[in-house]
Amino acid sequence: MTPSGITFIYSNVTFENADLPFSISESMTLRAAEKNEIELFNKHLEETYGKLSQTIVPFDQEPKEINNGETSKTIYIPSQYRRWWVIEFNGYNPQILDLEKVATLINPKLKFGVTFLYRGPNLSGSQSGSMFGGDAIFRILSEEARKKYQKVETKELHRLKSYYENFCSPDGTLKNFKYSLDLFNESSYLWIHSPLLTLSLFSIIESLTAHKPRLTETLDSITHQLKHKINLLSRRFDLKLEYKMYFGEINPQKVWSKLYAIRSDIAHGQPLNFDNKNICLKDIENVNLFLNSVVRELIKLSIAEPELVKDIQEC
Repeated sequence: MTPSGITFIYSNVTFENADLPFSISESMTLRAAEKNEIELFNKHLEETYGKLSQTIVPFDQEPKEINNGETSKTIYIPSQYRRWWVIEFNGYNPQILDLEKVATLINPKLKFGVTFLYRGPNLSGSQSGSMFGGDAIFRILSEEARKKYQKVETKELHRLKSYYENFCSPDGTLKNFKYSLDLFNESSYLWIHSPLLTLSLFSIIESLTAHKPRLTETLDSITHQLKHKINLLSRRFDLKLEYKMYFGEINPQKVWSKLYAIRSDIAHGQPLNFDNKNICLKDIENVNLFLNSVVRELIKLSIAEPELVKDIQEC
């Protein structure tokens, strides 16, 4: 069957050569982008953003040996094409939107960008049109361009396939977490430096772990719940929470008190302060990176052990 389109992956990632092409479903395949597809993509960026496009698209670095007759050294120069990956699909495009949601759950998450729709044997054939995500997608590309490559392990690809199959199943567990997945996916379009991202990630954490404060509970009930419940649930996480890597030597419960205080300051329009007592949090980017890892693990645990998460949420 002739593919009906491709979606570019904007995440700065790489894969094991032996894994690709990787079949996600009967209608979707993850593979390396072909030369003509990259040319079309670069042309699209240049037409949309002009010279600015050259500053946001990093290129692979190719080794080149320099020999002056006595000594030699290896330098790295930009290659002609960045290493791009695409999801090739057949059929109706909204299936990509479902895949995009579950792709936020693997590590590293896959962020999708421009989608080309076409007819014919390849993109040089009769193109029927293209879609681009606007400024939000541009920000993702710009942000990812400044990151180092991360490898997507084979096991994560199989998780992606499993999550997608679960999501598409009529009785799939993932359907029960549609709100969390939708919000987590939408959060990917916010700047990593944005306080709005902090609020968004906290809302997902609270929706999965906390109940509304009861009349007999104190006003800091949500803070109290998060400090203790995250500690319990994190023992079942697939990936350990790296408190030390983000915040140094500090008690996790103190971290959550400080994080929730930052969340409250944002919600009430107070200026953020990362000096003195909050210096361990470093900055809003560091806070958001940590919260992002928490949300991903919480959703994954909710899928794997829904009854456990529900019981802890209600207690």
